[in-house]
Amino acid sequence: GVNAANLYQMGQQQPQMGVPNPQAVEAAKDPRNAMPVPEGWTCSCGAVNTGKFCTNCGAGKPADGWVCACGAVNKGKFCPNCGAKKPAGVPQYKCDKCGWEPEDPKNPPKFCPNCGDLFGDEDIK
Repeated sequence: GVNAANLYQMGQQQPQMGVPNPQAVEAAKDPRNAMPVPEGWTCSCGAVNTGKFCTNCGAGKPADGWVCACGAVNKGKFCPNCGAKKPAGVPQYKCDKCGWEPEDPKNPPKFCPNCGDLFGDEDIK
């Protein structure tokens, strides 16, 4: 029960895939028209995520700093929740050349992505 004329008419209404409009191409090249890049974290499997869990493997987002015995996540030398001192066995890294801090300060990359400096003992806060 489909009328062939209706099918032909529907085919004519489909968007034409061909040479793009030159004005649209120039507008797409303008950085002011660029889509914002979502902020996120990179999982150990390599996927970039924005939520609390990895969309690729399901792993949880790593804590940003050290986790106190009271459960608070901290970046400084003392917990602002209970006053406990940061454990000595938890090194936190920060690039000594440019100041860049990895998302997971306990597990830095081999090289600083901002300046290219090799992470080592001199980068421990």
